[in-house]
Amino acid sequence: MTPTTLPAPVTPSQHDRYQRMLQAATAMLAGGGEDALQMKELAERAAVSLATLYRYFPSKDHLLLAISQSRYENALRRVRSETPQGTTVQERVANHLLREFRAAQRDQRLTTALNRVLGDTRPEYAPIILQTQQLHLQVIEHVAMAGGPVDGELRRRLRIVIDVFVAAAGRWLAGVSSAAEARFEIRVGCYLLREHPENAAP
Repeated sequence: MTPTTLPAPVTPSQHDRYQRMLQAATAMLAGGGEDALQMKELAERAAVSLATLYRYFPSKDHLLLAISQSRYENALRRVRSETPQGTTVQERVANHLLREFRAAQRDQRLTTALNRVLGDTRPEYAPIILQTQQLHLQVIEHVAMAGGPVDGELRRRLRIVIDVFVAAAGRWLAGVSSAAEARFEIRVGCYLLREHPENAAP
């Protein structure tokens, strides 16, 4: 069974169980990384049967992919309710990505697990990875234009900026670069947005 055919919660009680599983798994990953994520213990923490857990998530990778997607869905809802910080596209995007990187630093074990599965090249994972990437792009687009329209040129540049962000965070996670170096790379990546004509928040 692939991520695109996994059952989705429909009723309120199913949504409640689904969210409990994601929240419990997130806490376990943040506390001890992937080694700490044991499916039997997760089912107990989420107060669901093991059969229910495996019906939604037949493996840890499916669970990690669902957590990744859920986090960006939540991020999109959050940025839509906030006023982005900064007076230019470059400032707003840089501020958001640096905040995202600080969150990754606070939960390094969780970030490591999610980055690992999002970098998986198995074809059956591609659809949900693409959905997650699209959600991330939507978040950054909303921040960039403070909810306004995004033209094709800006969208292309934002994709490159996100690639720089992901690479910088990946090097930090691998121990290749320091957190300060990662922040520097993120800021440099955002220089690509300097020439955008929209220089003030709507």
